[in-house]
Amino acid sequence: MKKPSAGQFAITLVSLILGLMLAAQFKNVQKVGGNVSRQRTQELIEHINKLEQDNEILKNQIEEYEDIISSYENASKDETLINELIKTKSIAGLLPMEGPGVVITVDNLYINTWDGEQQTVQNVYYDDLLRLINELNAAGAEAVAINNERVISTTEIRNAGDYIVINTNRHSVPFEIKAIGNPENLEAALKLLGGVVENISQILDIKIRTESKITVPGYEGTINFKFAQPIQEKKS
Repeated sequence: MKKPSAGQFAITLVSLILGLMLAAQFKNVQKVGGNVSRQRTQELIEHINKLEQDNEILKNQIEEYEDIISSYENASKDETLINELIKTKSIAGLLPMEGPGVVITVDNLYINTWDGEQQTVQNVYYDDLLRLINELNAAGAEAVAINNERVISTTEIRNAGDYIVINTNRHSVPFEIKAIGNPENLEAALKLLGGVVENISQILDIKIRTESKITVPGYEGTINFKFAQPIQEKKS
């Protein structure tokens, strides 16, 4: 066997050194690549955690907004119910009202006697008041009171001796009727030729005036239903 020449030995040595250098470089690349991979993974984990935190914050905000919306919806429902209640009470005559209308004063008809005293010729009766109330209602009166007694669907107007009972309370002359509505329409209906006022004025002292603002009290009694029951609407 021939001994390796000096040139071959040199080539072998250089190849060995290059191999060692390449191996070392490969390890360094692997080490750097591993570090980069771990760093990137950590960054991704932190980013995911941040997104989860943001998502939780947004979720809580959404729940808060939903609660606010729900409270607004409930408030809107409550306001609607309150408005409906006020409307119902107004129609039923349970609330005081104000507005333009007419004021009617009805009194007995008197004459002066020869000795200077007044003598009653004709008394006011309950049916005189009823006729006036009916005429006002027909003319569009929205709220009516007699001597500050609100007239509602259950109001009784009847004679009781020298008094007239209205809403279980006794009243005597003069009677003041207040009616809220269109003043011109109410006055025209009352003063209709051959109408109620023309007939009553022949036997009673009656005066009518229009007002730009009239206050009518609400009904102060209690309404109890012992026999009447509301009918529930059937769902279609």
